[in-house]
Amino acid sequence: MAKRPPRFSGGSGLNLKRTVTMSEDGNQTQVVYWPRVKEILDGIMARWTERWERQPLPGIHTYYWETSQELKDSVLSGLRTIEPGLPARETNLVKALARAVGTSGKMPLRGPFLSTEEVDEVVAWIDGGMPDGP
Repeated sequence: MAKRPPRFSGGSGLNLKRTVTMSEDGNQTQVVYWPRVKEILDGIMARWTERWERQPLPGIHTYYWETSQELKDSVLSGLRTIEPGLPARETNLVKALARAVGTSGKMPLRGPFLSTEEVDEVVAWIDGGMPDGP
């Protein structure tokens, strides 16, 4: 099983991958940073590799995410994963992770899939302007 990086850094208990803030109207807003999104995507691929006991084969897409810019520039079936100006739930990345895009099924193919909470974190990152860090 792949080792996952710790969620907290340093001894302060400060989570550098996501925070919750209060908005002016008193609602909580989740702010998610790039390291958490990378952790989510790396984690689902590690679980996929473990489940299917092989490395993924090249497919119809070119998804890369060593950096946030690589993910922003990635393509699925000729469609950009993240289209500037679209709400996160309308992006092809979130559609692919949550349900399907065009004729392509939910990703990663045949699962395991992200939890609703993990998809919500990706949505929060995109809708929050895709920040790299605090």
